[in-house]
Amino acid sequence: MTDRERGAAAGVRSTSPHSGLRRATTERAILDELAAEFGPLTRAELSRRTGISPPAISEAVRRLEADEVLVPIGPRSGVPGAVATLYDLAPGAGVVVAVEINRRVVRTAVADLAGRRLEHLDHDPPDDGLVAPRLDDVLATVGGRWTGEGRPVRAVAVSIANPVDPATGRVVELRESAFPAGVVGVEDVRGVDPSMVVLDNDVNFAALAERDHGAAVGTATFGYLYVGERHSVGLGLVLDGVLVRGAHGLAGEIGYLPLGAGTGRFRLGEAVAAHGLTPPAAETADDAPAETDDARLARAGRTLGEAAVAVCATVDPALLVLGGPVGLIPGLRPHVEATVAELAPRPVPVVAGALGETAPLWGALAEARHRAWEGLLSGRG
Repeated sequence: MTDRERGAAAGVRSTSPHSGLRRATTERAILDELAAEFGPLTRAELSRRTGISPPAISEAVRRLEADEVLVPIGPRSGVPGAVATLYDLAPGAGVVVAVEINRRVVRTAVADLAGRRLEHLDHDPPDDGLVAPRLDDVLATVGGRWTGEGRPVRAVAVSIANPVDPATGRVVELRESAFPAGVVGVEDVRGVDPSMVVLDNDVNFAALAERDHGAAVGTATFGYLYVGERHSVGLGLVLDGVLVRGAHGLAGEIGYLPLGAGTGRFRLGEAVAAHGLTPPAAETADDAPAETDDARLARAGRTLGEAAVAVCATVDPALLVLGGPVGLIPGLRPHVEATVAELAPRPVPVVAGALGETAPLWGALAEARHRAWEGLLSGRG
């Protein structure tokens, strides 16, 4: 081998794949710290938090700044010593959008890739269940405004009141659904790479939100029992920290449990609807119940509690979270818990969801951010 060949071989070794892996690992550590901090950091702070040497951090920050992923935003004030520059995600890193669609409203939320919420709006619901056109209009309005400000939409998550097949990414049409959406899939979200679109059931998103930021924080195995208007009832099931969707996205469709009166296949859903519970904001003088509110709550709580007992006997959750606009009606939860305590193999705590009616929206926003973040990091690998 000549001297030139030996030199060339040495040069190849000096740029081995390991150096690229080290660069990607350092960049990921920087971006993860910025996301965890929910705010800007200096290079010295990044070095201390990641345990990576200052020279490696400085070089990675230079690369990220050159690629317009990071941007300097000014000096760190109020601390002794040399002036240090703070770095944060650049506006061009983009935003993520969550959309929650139900019978009464379309909600949207926007956040940056670090998880900071930038906007939360309500829009008119779809006409006659025509979801795809309404989704297109809302996303065009919201996404167009942020893109026009130099902050492109990197990922979108859509929460919808129907099951979604995880294999196809399309809504599973159920004729008993309280909100028939038609065939909707990730391809209906225009202007965004389909790999950056998350479409899922609202109950699943709500369960994820309660797991990460709500009533189920720190609980690995729990059930999120959702009760909505009409006969909308469902279950988000988290086992060992993982959401269970099932082979066709139908896990948790407890409206089909053969509980309650009737001969149809949607007996539990119909039995819940028969109690006529509505959220306080939806009640009118014409909706005056024939029996007292206490009696209705007790009967509805018993029905839901019996369904919850079936869940307890099957998967042994550590906790049941009651949510949804009807599920959160004051006075309902104690009746559900009393039924579980009476009939389940062992008592299981039943708590109210901590995130209210917007739990699906916040769960969707977190999933959109996760998808965009992974896309950003994999793109730099």
